[in-house]
Amino acid sequence: MSILVVSRLAAALMLTFSAPVADSDHIVQPGETLSSIAAQHNSSVGEIVEANGLSNPNLIFAGAVLRIPSDESEAISVHVVRRGETLSQIARAYGVSVAEIAEANGIQDPNRIIAGTSLAVGRAADAPIVGGETTTYVVVFGDTLSGIARRFNTTTAHLATLNDITDVNSLRSGTTLSVPGAAFICPLPGAWYHNDWHAPRPGGRIHLGTDLFAPEGTAVVAPVSGIVEQIDGTLGGKQFWLYGDDGNRYIGTHMSEFGLTGRVQAGDLVGFVGRTGNAKATDPHLHFEIDIGGVDVNPYFTLKANGC
Repeated sequence: MSILVVSRLAAALMLTFSAPVADSDHIVQPGETLSSIAAQHNSSVGEIVEANGLSNPNLIFAGAVLRIPSDESEAISVHVVRRGETLSQIARAYGVSVAEIAEANGIQDPNRIIAGTSLAVGRAADAPIVGGETTTYVVVFGDTLSGIARRFNTTTAHLATLNDITDVNSLRSGTTLSVPGAAFICPLPGAWYHNDWHAPRPGGRIHLGTDLFAPEGTAVVAPVSGIVEQIDGTLGGKQFWLYGDDGNRYIGTHMSEFGLTGRVQAGDLVGFVGRTGNAKATDPHLHFEIDIGGVDVNPYFTLKANGC
C-alpha cells in the first residue's frame, strides 16, 4: 500500500473516531465537498476546517465524520452508549459533568448504564418536544409550506416567520420546522420512567419509546386530541394508535383493555395498563411512542418537559 493511500486512510480514521458522533456532526457522503457541507449546515468552510484541524480543505473522504461548529446556545448531542463505557468516560468526552448527564436523562444510578442507550449530553435537549407554544414537524417529500400551515391551523406567513424562511416555495425534505403547538397531557400520570430510548432488545431490535410503569389496570389517557385506532398485535399486544390533531402519531402498547376509539379529546380514556403482547414477563407498563412527520422521536423529553 502506498504512503499516500495510508495517509489518506489514517486521516479518514482520525476524523471518524477522534470524538463521539453527535447530532451536530456530519458523515461525509460520496461526492460531497467541504463547501456543500458548509452550505447544508449554515456554516463556512473556514469554520469547519478550524473545528476539525484540516490541513487541506479540498481533501475529504466519504465516511469521515466532521465536527460542525455550533453556537453556545445550540442543543445537546446524543451519544449512543458503547459496551463497557461508563458515565464518567462519556462526560469527559463531551466536557460535561456526570451529574448533568444523569439529570438530563433521568438516570437514577450513574454507575449503571445500558449499552445501546441514547444519552442526551450538553447544554439543552436536542429532541423535538410536543406541548407548549410550539412543537416540531419534519418535512417530507411533497410537502409545501401552505399545506403544513393548513394542517396546523396557522398561516404560511406565520410559519415563515417562526422558522426564518425567506423563500416559502423552497422546502427541503428532512428539515425540522417549528409549528404552533397544542396542550400535551401525560398519558399515564404518576408513572415511573427513565430515558430508555434505543436500549437494546431481543432479536437485534432497539427500543423506540419510553416505558411508563404503573400498577396493572391504571387508566391510560389520550395525550392530545385526535383519532384513535385500537390494534391488537403480537409484540405490542393491545395498543392505541392516536393520530393527533397536531399532525403527530402517538402509540401506547401492552394495555390490558381498550378504551375509547374514534374521535377523542386530550385526557379521554384510551385504555388500561397491562402486560399484553411480549410484555408478559415484565412489570405492568405502557410502552409509549411519538412519531413526528414519519420519524420516531424520543418521548422522554416531551414527558419531562410537560411534568409527567
